[in-house]
Amino acid sequence: VYRHIMSDLVLPVMLESAQSDTIASKRSASLEFFHNLWKECHKAGSWLDNTTTGPNCGPYGPGGSSHGTSAAQAAKRGQQKRRHVKKMDREAEILRYWVQGSIAATLPGAFTNDASEGAVASRGIIAASASLRPSLRHIAERIQDADDRGALKLYKPVMEMVEGVMKKLFLSNEATGDPLRSACIKFVEIVVLCCSSKAQLTSQKALTRRRVQIRDDFALEDLPEGHPIITREGLESVGEYGFATLRGMVTMGGQVKIDVNVLSDMMLGNDVRAGSSQVVAILKPAALAFLEVESSVMQDDEASPQFNIDRSSVDMDFTLNQKSYILAVNAVSTLATNRPVFYKEAATCLARRTYDPPVLIEGGPLANAGVLAVGACLRSSCMILLRNTLSITTNSCDILKAALEKYEMGAQADKAIDSARNAAALKTAGRAARNRAAMFYEWDDSAADKRVTKRQRETDDDLAKMRAAKAKRGLGHGIQLPSNMVDAIELILLNLSHIPSSRPPAPKNAKARKVPVTLDYVIDAVMSNGASLSHEDGQWYDRDGGRAWSMEMAEETRFELEQSIRLAAEVEHDKSKAAELDEKSKKGLPTLFNDQCHSAASDAFGRIVANSAVARTVYQKEFASKIAAKLACTLQGVQPPKELQSSFDMAKVSAASLSKHLHAANGSSEAIESFVTRYPLVSSCLATDVTANAITAATTNMTSPMSTFVLNEAYLQDCRIGEGVQDDKEAMYEKSLDVYAASVAHASELANDKPSDNDRKRVASHAAASLPQHLGVLPFVTPSSLALLGSLCDVQEISKKAAEAARKSSSQTIATSAAVHAAKVAAEKRATAVLLALRDSAFQRTKPESRKSAVDCAVGIATGRYPSIQSVEDKALKLVMNVMFPKSKSLSDTVVDSATDELQRAADYAIESYNRIQEANKNTPLKTDQHKKHLAIAGSEEEKKALEHVKKPAVLFMALCVRRLEMIKTLMELSCQTKADVLLKAVKANMPKLARAAATKYGAAAVALKVSEMATGSDDEIPMVLAFLDNLAPSTDKDLPSQDLIDACLEIQESRVGPDGDKDARFIIPVVSGMKRVDLVEKLPEFVAATDNIFLAALERMGDRLKRQALIYRDEPDPENPALHGMTLCEQLVFLHQMDFAAVGLRQKRYLDAIRLCLEDDEVFTDRVVMAALDYISGRFLTTEEKLPLAYMRTIILTCSKHESLHSWICHVLLPRLIEGKVYTDKRQWEGWMRCAKMLENTGDTGVSSLEAIGKLPSEQLAMYRAKYPS
Repeated sequence: VYRHIMSDLVLPVMLESAQSDTIASKRSASLEFFHNLWKECHKAGSWLDNTTTGPNCGPYGPGGSSHGTSAAQAAKRGQQKRRHVKKMDREAEILRYWVQGSIAATLPGAFTNDASEGAVASRGIIAASASLRPSLRHIAERIQDADDRGALKLYKPVMEMVEGVMKKLFLSNEATGDPLRSACIKFVEIVVLCCSSKAQLTSQKALTRRRVQIRDDFALEDLPEGHPIITREGLESVGEYGFATLRGMVTMGGQVKIDVNVLSDMMLGNDVRAGSSQVVAILKPAALAFLEVESSVMQDDEASPQFNIDRSSVDMDFTLNQKSYILAVNAVSTLATNRPVFYKEAATCLARRTYDPPVLIEGGPLANAGVLAVGACLRSSCMILLRNTLSITTNSCDILKAALEKYEMGAQADKAIDSARNAAALKTAGRAARNRAAMFYEWDDSAADKRVTKRQRETDDDLAKMRAAKAKRGLGHGIQLPSNMVDAIELILLNLSHIPSSRPPAPKNAKARKVPVTLDYVIDAVMSNGASLSHEDGQWYDRDGGRAWSMEMAEETRFELEQSIRLAAEVEHDKSKAAELDEKSKKGLPTLFNDQCHSAASDAFGRIVANSAVARTVYQKEFASKIAAKLACTLQGVQPPKELQSSFDMAKVSAASLSKHLHAANGSSEAIESFVTRYPLVSSCLATDVTANAITAATTNMTSPMSTFVLNEAYLQDCRIGEGVQDDKEAMYEKSLDVYAASVAHASELANDKPSDNDRKRVASHAAASLPQHLGVLPFVTPSSLALLGSLCDVQEISKKAAEAARKSSSQTIATSAAVHAAKVAAEKRATAVLLALRDSAFQRTKPESRKSAVDCAVGIATGRYPSIQSVEDKALKLVMNVMFPKSKSLSDTVVDSATDELQRAADYAIESYNRIQEANKNTPLKTDQHKKHLAIAGSEEEKKALEHVKKPAVLFMALCVRRLEMIKTLMELSCQTKADVLLKAVKANMPKLARAAATKYGAAAVALKVSEMATGSDDEIPMVLAFLDNLAPSTDKDLPSQDLIDACLEIQESRVGPDGDKDARFIIPVVSGMKRVDLVEKLPEFVAATDNIFLAALERMGDRLKRQALIYRDEPDPENPALHGMTLCEQLVFLHQMDFAAVGLRQKRYLDAIRLCLEDDEVFTDRVVMAALDYISGRFLTTEEKLPLAYMRTIILTCSKHESLHSWICHVLLPRLIEGKVYTDKRQWEGWMRCAKMLENTGDTGVSSLEAIGKLPSEQLAMYRAKYPS
């Protein structure tokens, strides 16, 4: 009942609420639930109480009277031991859930609201404070019971919880509130108390009294020695640095700024196997930051409370408010009184801060009331420490008194010192002196103890009498068997009258058989302890009462084989005897003996495996396992015993499911299925680790599992054949390893299919967690086995189930949601274990093939070739990039080769999908123009699917390109292949990240030149080069391309001159926004001579950073030293009109077409831009001697046709201005003026007309106009 209600329902549901509930109050209530449950379970008579006796005793109590025989006492001790083990397991379960809930509450990002985030974090830290001491006590009890694994199973989450709180206090980026910081400081105090030594008590009686008085305390003395990881030295370091950190907070009023470089070096350099190392890596930099400040201002006179330090010059990570400051002072005072090892330093710290207390600072964290409160707290703490006897023994009374004399408290300090001296003297004085002082150090409770013992003895006697009376009446718990033969005979005689008159009916499928009850039958049943009653006829080798044996009263032999069995054995031994038999006798003889031999071998093998599970010592277990492994590899075709039948079924199912796992490694499952059929015992032993049966549960405590012995024996079998296996059928080790990997993968699938099955989840988690250790001791690993293990990363289905369950909020599905979420977390942990196994294989294997296989598998997971979810793929990507690649030169080369292979597969897939994508894009109409502007947008679902397929290999390869710049050449060659458009689109979409990272590491100019040198293969690679250059240029308006990058692009343009001497303007387009305007004017003819798209792209990039000045023509501040960069839209039109096309070798038609292209792009060159350009040109024409450009009037005519909004301005401003400038003196421009005036003379109902401008013409020109265009 407890397991179904608590373990399967209540605890998982409450943990799920504490981890992921969206309401902050529910999370807090869930954390408080674990605390209340812990207190409830330790009340008298509860499920976890083993201290209460009598009627209120719980199921884990003593369970019997204190009197009785030695045999009864021994049975009682065995029962107590079993109850103690069960109690420890359930305590550990509650503590683990409690700690995991506290960890989840301290993680950042749970809520978007800062108030809710802080509230939940505070409750989580309070829960962590409450759970720390019980957890450490439980760990100590586990170590005391020699259960190192059980202790480590709880120790790691506890250290993770401590690390989370420390990160919340010291490494949190958000503005931590005072309530949260106060809870963290209280937690640090508890950590220091638990990780430091108690007072050294001399007598055992005093030590016992202290344990009774301070039952909830924990110190290093309570931690047994001998554990390889949980050591006193490691926890002592945590306590020392934690105390130094608290001293620093009291002395400085906050935390001195931590050096980030020191912090990162310490966190990366610590051994992750030691649980306390990460906590030390956080506390140590915080402590060192204060100790560095303290050492710089240390004084020669240590007894002086003066501590001259300029706190305003010290950088702080955070400062303490009133509540947190008082808690820090109380923490130091508490540590001084409870841990003598800290007393002297604590007294010095408090005395110096009392002498130089916090002062009121405008805008500071402490108000006037806070300054007064902190000062009062400091003085009272000094007085408390002064009354302690340690102030005399440590010579700390002088500095404490000096600090108090500043506040005219010298008289009180003298009284406190006298009291402390008297108490210290009485500790070493004789009995007479203690009697004179009337001080009693312990109560005489012997009389009370006698009364309690007597009452308990009477209660136990009454309970024993009641149980004895129930046993006589046939009541009690279960069947009460008689204790002697006489009572047994009497019981049988009494129950003879209750025997039924007829036999019970036999089962429907049972064969009707009558066995006479003879003396042989009875003797056989007695001698075989009832095994003969099972009627196993087919097993002649065992005396089980079957018909295979007949009883002969001979002198020498008592039992003989039945004639048919004996005849089959003789024929098997001597084939010539078969000719003497008739056909009827020959029938079935060839297989009868072999079947019996196989059956005998199967049962013998089962007994060996069972004995290995119950052996007393590790050496016996390993010896039995080695024998079983050798027999399994030798006995070909022998079916497994019934104890291993479930394991054999698992192996068969796993082998049948190989085909869907080996597709990534191009493997086949037929050979593995044949191997499972030919070697059933080998397959059964390999699958025992992933089968939830009795043998698996018993053998999990062995130093090495059964599968390891079988794999080693299979390797030896292959080695006996010779160097290098020639016959694939004899490659036993490789196929055995594949069966083992397939079993682990299938166990994970079963756990994901049924999330509520805890047995499946436990077995799968155990098998996956032990993978790194098991694979590390094997001779070598194969690509197919790694491919099978890579399938454990496929957690997509369980992730979908978890997401679907999370959407359902009904009360009936909350347990299901919790179970599915727990299964998802377990599946992700299994995937992480596989990644760790791949890491170890890549690092520890000596064979290049094994290392390459591990790297290929890790790269395949990172690139999505092995199905997985995003979080697992990110972990695999980090493993490849941050762990494997930097390890060594050979390993980095292997990573590059694997990534190149993945990119080649992506390119092949893109080429194969080209026709399908083109067809799908034709059938999918474009809704917007985004597909033209943004290349990363897919045109159809087919293209979107292909992009997702090739994106991950491209991202990994491009990340490696940052490490090795020469890999960009391979990237361009593969992505620029014909019909590999999808891969090229994916590469271009991720090009900004690659370009920025490469520019940061090597410099933008150097990268540009390097990429240009690599792209020498064909013209297909030029778009990739252009995309690279485009992303190397800064993308923000504030940053302009550097002059080095501009020079590099110009150099690239010069190096890529065409056969006819033409320069490719595309190579300088990315940097035109950073070029000076005078240089752009010189380059403008090159852009005009290019194609329309290149010309418009160049114009767009020129004014990209000058959009706010698009309508302005900027004047150079210093014409001698031009400094303007880029070119506004207005300037572009002006310089286009002023271009001398004949001088630069342009045809007039191309010159006019360039201006027309600008006017047609009315989204960029709006009517306001055109108006500004025409106005500037006309103004220069009017005020200077400059002539109008050739295309000026043509542009005005095109503007009249394009922009009706400018008609009024042209009629009333521009045309009269041109008349004022005597436009009629230029024949070509005068002709254009008249045509424009004619277009606007009669504009219909708009009310705009050029008649006013026409009327301003001189008479001669007006006559010419009317002659050509009559009114």
